[in-house]
Amino acid sequence: MIRRLWSPSVILALALALGLGLRLYHVTVPPLEFHPLRQLKGAITARYLYYRWNPDADPERRERAAALYRRIEQLEPPVLDALVAGTYLLLGREAPWVARIYSMAFWALGVVGLYKLGRELVTASPWAALAGPLYLLFLPFAVMASRTFQPDPLMVALLIWSAWAWHRWAQRGTWADAWRAGLLSGATIFVKAYAAFPLAGIAGAMTWLREGPAFWRRKQVWLMAGLAALPVLAYYGWMQGLLGSYPRKWTAPMVVFWRDPMFYGRWLHTVVKYLGGAWLLGAVVGWALSARRAASALLAGWAVGYGVYGMLVPYQSMTHNYYHLPLLPWIGLGLTLLADGVLQLLRGRERWRYALVGLAVTAAVVYASAESVRQLNHKVRDYRAEPAFWQTLVSMLPEGKYIGLVQDFGMRMNYFGWRGIAIWPTAASLELAKIRGNEQDMWTRFRERTAGYDYFLVTAMGQWQQQPALREILTRYYPIVLQGDGYIVFDLRHPKEPLPNPDKEDASTDEAPKTQP
Repeated sequence: MIRRLWSPSVILALALALGLGLRLYHVTVPPLEFHPLRQLKGAITARYLYYRWNPDADPERRERAAALYRRIEQLEPPVLDALVAGTYLLLGREAPWVARIYSMAFWALGVVGLYKLGRELVTASPWAALAGPLYLLFLPFAVMASRTFQPDPLMVALLIWSAWAWHRWAQRGTWADAWRAGLLSGATIFVKAYAAFPLAGIAGAMTWLREGPAFWRRKQVWLMAGLAALPVLAYYGWMQGLLGSYPRKWTAPMVVFWRDPMFYGRWLHTVVKYLGGAWLLGAVVGWALSARRAASALLAGWAVGYGVYGMLVPYQSMTHNYYHLPLLPWIGLGLTLLADGVLQLLRGRERWRYALVGLAVTAAVVYASAESVRQLNHKVRDYRAEPAFWQTLVSMLPEGKYIGLVQDFGMRMNYFGWRGIAIWPTAASLELAKIRGNEQDMWTRFRERTAGYDYFLVTAMGQWQQQPALREILTRYYPIVLQGDGYIVFDLRHPKEPLPNPDKEDASTDEAPKTQP
């Protein structure tokens, strides 16, 4: 009886409960603690769908939600957004924390899938299959990322189950396995298109393992490929027309990074910082120790797919930590194989050695949990005041058309303040413009971007300090009509003095004119 209670499945259930409890901490805080731009896009989309589907909604409010939704770029199908909007209808109100609950649930399903896949790959003990799930549940970065209002937690969960299905098909080769692998792969890519790259690596490795060079003759292979590709081609290619726009914007101009050794260093630094350098090394060692050919092939294909994907989005590989989420389950599988190797070495040894391993794992879980709580406390400290700040600010703004240097490309003002704003580029956006060959001198950029606008709003004070040329133009030539803690409003309609003649040489430099002492 005791042995039944003390089993890997029971420990997994307890770990899932603890992991869920961690993620429920500060669950109702506004979605700003992790890539707020990405989360607010989901919140704005869900709000739009809620008002669109709600027959009792105020018509003016519905139209306003639609107008603000149209201001944002939509790349992925709104799967999570639609689920959240449907839940809003049941609740009778907006509650963006609902998205966190869905993301947590998806992540938990992914953890179960990783455990099932690990059980099929280990040879020494089923206990080794817990290593990967524990990593996904308690790594602080995973805790943060898996409770966010974005499609990535669902994508990671589906990626894991797709890997399990492809491994199943490679081992058994039935039509049922082929249908399962194809459908799960199609769903994964539909939720987030860039999952196609690690999935292609997994599929290629498993197909070659089972069929060899004659794989192209198998009907099952073509079925799986078709099921995987059809949803993404239908949505992104035909319905949205986005298959070419994203690579033109984020891949073609960015290949210059390939020649820069610092790109690879920054990529690795991002992985080590958020996913853990020790865990990455442990996963690589576990991969090397793997006793099963299928396990080695699965990790090899996954790694190749992830590497190709990282090369195709080089800027994001250096700057956006959530772009590395597909690597998390790969590290988890590697740690499972490492644990399998360790337990193989301990087989037949004294029980106290197993107790030491259990103590080490327990200490790691406790430390990671405490660190997750610390990070959440630190990140959410001031976020509860954000809605009131934006609502108050918007109510004070003079009537007119606005452009501004504001947080998250205007998403906070859009969502919390129910008001759109044209965006002045951040310092990072200006650097990207140079890479893409769209560099302009400051005066040309300022004249073109502010033409037709009445006011310039500044709330992103960090960015304000990073752009001295913009600061010089606004403070020298335009009066301040509203200023307070965290905001400045400049009147673009009534300059304090005439602006320089654009035909003069000094007005065509990249720097704003200097104020006389």
